[in-house]
Amino acid sequence: MQCPHCAHPDSIRYGTSRGVQRYRCQACRRIFQTFQRGKDPALKQQACQLYLEGMGMRAIGRVLGIHHKTVSRWLVQAAQALPASPPQTEACSFIEIDELCTFIVKKKSQCWLWLAVDSIFGKVLGFVCGRRTIKTGKVLWQQIKHLPTMGYGPDLLKAYENFIPHTKHYAGKTFTTQIESLNCRLRHYLARLHRKTLCYSKSKTMLEVSLKLLIHKLNNP
Repeated sequence: MQCPHCAHPDSIRYGTSRGVQRYRCQACRRIFQTFQRGKDPALKQQACQLYLEGMGMRAIGRVLGIHHKTVSRWLVQAAQALPASPPQTEACSFIEIDELCTFIVKKKSQCWLWLAVDSIFGKVLGFVCGRRTIKTGKVLWQQIKHLPTMGYGPDLLKAYENFIPHTKHYAGKTFTTQIESLNCRLRHYLARLHRKTLCYSKSKTMLEVSLKLLIHKLNNP
């Protein structure tokens, strides 16, 4: 053990203090302890992996012996470390758009997740959380309107007619098979999106953080 005071490599064990091992330097004779600041990075990675496999934050906290708010903080940090830009779609691809319903704060407070997916490669090109209105749809449209595509395949929601060009608008369930599959995967991998569950989002921010982490995982298998 190297001494933090004189950098001498020769130190011996010198008892414990409150369960923490102490050492004494053989050169300067000073006593010191070693501390690990923060949690083990491997534990943080494990918590994120469990979360993206469908476990809730409180369940992860019980399994790993940490507070669920600590898990929440680690998820936010992991999401902030991800790149902000979505993947670029290839030319002549077809973009599918759909909405997925979930809840925030309480089961009577609905929040709609709008998604855009490349139908050929299955990558998520953009998402936004909000109400099922034209205003929210236009926010998603700003994320994908510059991407080269043959057309857009949403469902029969009338709001799409207000921002998708008529010549590229192909409405109907026939054109949403890829994104419907994605909706099932999102509900499978995120506890807060499970049907008939006790888990639901306490804030819009945590919903967006969760989606950003999972979408990055699905886009980069």
